[in-house]
Amino acid sequence: MTAAPSTPDLAARLARVEDRLAVHDLAARYALAVDDRDWATLRTLFTADAVFAGVTDRVRGREAVLAYLERRLAVSGASAHSPHAHVVDWGRPGEATGTVSMHAEQAIDGTAMVLAFRYADAYRREDDGRWRIASRELRFLYAVPAAEYPVAVTTPRPLRFPGAGPAPAQLGPRAGT
Repeated sequence: MTAAPSTPDLAARLARVEDRLAVHDLAARYALAVDDRDWATLRTLFTADAVFAGVTDRVRGREAVLAYLERRLAVSGASAHSPHAHVVDWGRPGEATGTVSMHAEQAIDGTAMVLAFRYADAYRREDDGRWRIASRELRFLYAVPAAEYPVAVTTPRPLRFPGAGPAPAQLGPRAGT
């Protein structure tokens, strides 16, 4: 018979589970806030010194991240961002990194798009006890017009943003080809 965990051990394990759930909630809250263009919620999800590396830009600071997202979403119509797998690795106390796999359906410059991508994140628990995104790097597996989806995802150049020529994937077996 195995002895029951000690109270301090159990408390530490419970705290880790609560931290994991809080970090997982960040991915869901972010996706919903982006789709709703809920700037007030987005502001609460990032640290003051957050870094966001997007498709072409890298910005630093919460306000710069929000301005970047606002610019990118200004050319978008309706969107539906769906987080899938979310792996969290723990570092020093109050720090973690994670990878979030995502799909999105989004209108970009009037073109209905289907996108698969990942966020490489760093998270930090701040003085108020809340976990926030300290850095987020976006990398695409594919981004294709919905009408081209059956063909485009089978090509070596599955990034097809409106106004840009086909480009290689940033993730997966065809990355950089």
